[in-house]
Order: sequence, then structure tokens, then C-alpha cells
Amino acid sequence: MTRTNSIKRVIATLTACGLVGGCATVEDAPRGDAAYAIVTAPPEVGIDYRIAPDDVLRIQVYHEPGLSLEDAQVSASGMVRMPLIGDVPVAGLSAGDAADAIAARLGERYLVSPQVTLFVKKAVGRRVTLDGEVREPGLYPVEGRLTLSQAVALGKGPTRLASLSQIVVIRQIEGERQAAMFDLGAIRKGEAPDPEILPGDSIIIGLSRAKAIIGGGLIALPALATGFIALDGGR
Repeated sequence: MTRTNSIKRVIATLTACGLVGGCATVEDAPRGDAAYAIVTAPPEVGIDYRIAPDDVLRIQVYHEPGLSLEDAQVSASGMVRMPLIGDVPVAGLSAGDAADAIAARLGERYLVSPQVTLFVKKAVGRRVTLDGEVREPGLYPVEGRLTLSQAVALGKGPTRLASLSQIVVIRQIEGERQAAMFDLGAIRKGEAPDPEILPGDSIIIGLSRAKAIIGGGLIALPALATGFIALDGGR
């Protein structure tokens, strides 16, 4: 992907900030204490995880090894295929609710009071998105707890044109997309806390206009870039 296309993609993403948290541009995204207040992690986030398509499950039926599955993959339609009972819809359910649904189906015709336990072995739905001036943008799985600096490191770190003072985190909160801006340079120096990143978050690393000057010329930027890129070259 060319640098110009990469910039266009970032700008298109940042344009959505007009619909995120009521900010007109990414420059209006809350900073400092207000930003940390937005991305405060809810307690017991792991308990609230909902099974997603392509997740891999371990399903154990007590005293019934022939009905138990070690690597059951959830289909694109959100189903898991079980012996005897066929497809069971599990997407959108917690592990406990999915186990109860399977037990209920088994109890209808085949077993008396079946006991089912379910564990999510591979949570594909637990992913974060890295975009903008990061060396390897893309979707990355979240294994355990993750901070902002660790998330950026998953993408091999910022590019040489990145503005570390303009790192935007977009998160779905109570049905609304909220944006907050952080200074990765200050975080690395220990001058600011390293906020926790949650599954589903999008992280966008901004472009420094000053750093984009190469050989006396500025990389061509679409007119829409005004207001969406950092103008400081100090970081």
C-alpha cells in the first residue's frame, strides 16, 4: 500500500470523529484527564466476553467423552456443531450461557440433567485495530490485559512520520463511539499513565506534518487532511 493511500485511509477513519463523542475533528478529542476517564476499563471485562464467529471452544459434557469437543470452531453463522444435537447457536452468548444452551438441547432427548462446561480457547472476537502511522497496521488478538504502548508494539511500533502526541483511541461505550487522544511520548517517559486497551478498540496513530518533509518537499496530502494531522514536529 502506498503512503498516499495509507494517509487517505487514516484521514477517512479520523473523519468519523465527527460522529464520535460529538467532536468536529480529531483535534477536538478529549486529552489528559478527560481522555483517561473515557478509556477507563470496566471491571470484570473478561466475564462479559461474548462468543464470536471463528472462536474456538472446548466443550466438555460430564461423563460423556463421546459428546465432548476439544477444538470446536464457531461457524460464520454463529453455530457450533455438537454430536447428536447438531448445530447450536452460541454467538453473542457468554461461555456460561452457551454451556446452558447446549445442556438444554442434550436434555431434551438424550441425557438426564446433563452437565456441560465450556471454555473459550481462542477468542477471535477479542481483537484491536491498529491504523495510521504504525509499521504494521491490522487486527491483533488481545491475550490478557493490554496497554496502549503494548498495543502499538504489536504493530511493530510507530513509523518515522508518526506524531506520538496524537494517538487516538476509539471505543464503543454504551452504544456510542467515543474518542480520546493520548501522548505516547509522555507515556514512554513515565510522565503519563499507560491506559488499558480493550477488545474492540481502534487505535489510530497520527501523522506529523513536519516529519513528512522529505528532501525539502512535503508529501502530497489530500485537502481533507487539514485539522486531522498533527502540525507539531517535536515528537
